[in-house]
Amino acid sequence: MAFLQLKNIGKIYVSEGTVAVGIRGVNLSFDRGEFVAITGASGSGKSTLLNVISGMDTYEEGELFIDGKPTSHYIQSDWEEYREKYISFIFQDYNIIESFTVLQNVELALMHMRNPIERRRRAIELLERVGLKSHLRQKGSRLSGGQKQRCVIARALAKDSPIILADEPTGNLDAQSSKEIVELLHEVSKDKLLIVVTHNFEDVEAYATRHVRVFDSAVESDHSLRKDDDPIITPEYDPVPDVKQDLGYDVRNGMQLGWASFLAKPRLTLYICLILFIGILGTIYITGALSNVFAMFGKFYMFHPEKGRVVISKYSPSDFTEDELKEIAKKYGADSYFRYDAILDAPAVTRYQFGYTRTRFGKSEYVQENIYFSPSKERVGRASIGQYPDDEFEVLLYVPLCYKAYFGSGSIDMDSKKTIKVAGRDYVVVGVKYYIDNTKQPVVVMTKEAYEKASVYVSQHWSEFRNLRNSVYGVEGVRMVEDLIQGKDNIYNQASLFFSSDRAAKKAVKKLRKEGGYIACTSKETYNPDIMSVVERIMTGGFSFVVWVVSILFLVFFVNLCSHRALDVIKNDLTIYRSMGISVKTIKISMFFRMIISIIPGILVTAIALTVIYLLPNYNNLIRFLHWYEYVFTILGILIITIMVTRKQIHRLFEESVKKTLKGGADA
Repeated sequence: MAFLQLKNIGKIYVSEGTVAVGIRGVNLSFDRGEFVAITGASGSGKSTLLNVISGMDTYEEGELFIDGKPTSHYIQSDWEEYREKYISFIFQDYNIIESFTVLQNVELALMHMRNPIERRRRAIELLERVGLKSHLRQKGSRLSGGQKQRCVIARALAKDSPIILADEPTGNLDAQSSKEIVELLHEVSKDKLLIVVTHNFEDVEAYATRHVRVFDSAVESDHSLRKDDDPIITPEYDPVPDVKQDLGYDVRNGMQLGWASFLAKPRLTLYICLILFIGILGTIYITGALSNVFAMFGKFYMFHPEKGRVVISKYSPSDFTEDELKEIAKKYGADSYFRYDAILDAPAVTRYQFGYTRTRFGKSEYVQENIYFSPSKERVGRASIGQYPDDEFEVLLYVPLCYKAYFGSGSIDMDSKKTIKVAGRDYVVVGVKYYIDNTKQPVVVMTKEAYEKASVYVSQHWSEFRNLRNSVYGVEGVRMVEDLIQGKDNIYNQASLFFSSDRAAKKAVKKLRKEGGYIACTSKETYNPDIMSVVERIMTGGFSFVVWVVSILFLVFFVNLCSHRALDVIKNDLTIYRSMGISVKTIKISMFFRMIISIIPGILVTAIALTVIYLLPNYNNLIRFLHWYEYVFTILGILIITIMVTRKQIHRLFEESVKKTLKGGADA
């Protein structure tokens, strides 16, 4: 049985309603050890016949048998495997990877060799045989036509396939070079099937064992050129490589190919990295700018939530004494306590604002910020500049780094001290502590005496606090304030205990209710608001959410479009990989790997850019600081988009025949 057999093969091209015959009624059989020369006029169907034999183009009529097995049922994946197992192709139009070096081009065909040192040795040996040893590091784009042809021939020989197909292998070479190449082909094809398409039969006449003439898309003649004393070689042949490679081997080859492709086209790589950087930074900026995107899903807290805080109250309308609170804190294991705590929750409803003037981008602007209150300096930490307050008219501020433009970084002396107005009183800022997380609310630290007086003031003037009290009246938990002013004395029967963790706080709440008879809850207790508050939050958060979704979809569309354009640039290289019979898994893994590592520079540049922005006082609040999981989700989102785009491009690539997607390849 013939090694390769064509029975009534026909190829038809349909384009814009026009039907053209590529080849028709072709009946040919080939065996190993043959050197077949195919000749014919331009357009007669020679190259079409070669494309069908190679599996780079499909056929519509007849049957092609390989090792006695029919191929008419093959789909694209089967043809990929067929080329990987049987075919080495020498192209008329070179089809060299121009961004790769000569050595890399030949090593592509040696991926079946597991040892990289042996792979390189073999590639150099073949390049020496075709006269390109001095051009190993030269890129394909810098080679002359003849040098490209030699490189492609070395690449085809490197694969060591049982079938070598050559489309005008000497068409771009001088007479002496043509002779050397034909001799080389003859030498390596003694145990293979070599089919050469040529316009000049004289170039191969001395070595050809068979001459097939094609005319008007059909075989005109088929003559054996063997002499009577020529031995007929029909070697037993085990095809190389074995296509059933393990996944780990494909992964390694894919990563190597993807990395080489990443480095080979620096401009394209820079473009892809820039697009992905824009996607990452844009997503972070939009998410930060629309900080209340998910506000409508947030909870309504009765108090300002703070780690380990427990709010307690008594059923009787009497104030907590200092000794009483000290005893409660000791009994239930609290780290500290705060007697007058109304001021801790004030910013949630009274909107005390701290105002200051800053200079940004050469312009002065007045800024107002909501400010919270901390009951203990330990929760703030050591001051960056200045000191902790000593009397009731001094404060320390714990503020984002953007405040540094106002307070400075040097020592706070009497001439440079600033004042702020809080709870109807003026306070001198004697210390400042900076942090870079500009999402955290500024905090003011006072002396205990100052807190008590400020809290009494808040209790007397906090009408919205009363409304909030009324909205949750009857809910088991904490009665916030019951009769703030009774007669001449200010009665404030609420206080706060502070524990090491929320878990410890929850345990203490159970004991305070059951054993102590107090009304108690953590500061993260929620309540059911009135309908207008819910509607307002949904309207505000919903609008931001819609804007966020639209903005993200636009970014996705932008990244998708630009990535598709970028991948189209390397489409021809990927098709050449296919024509060479490189494993489909290897090609796919290389594409995914290339795109994934393209995200890394974008992540690094984004990290550097954000670090610089957050660390510079004048730019600290230019982009909202996100939490680590938000950055992770952003990067994962861009990664998923990139994988989806690459997957779609792969699908487009492999659903077409090699002939349809390969640049050049005009029929001859």
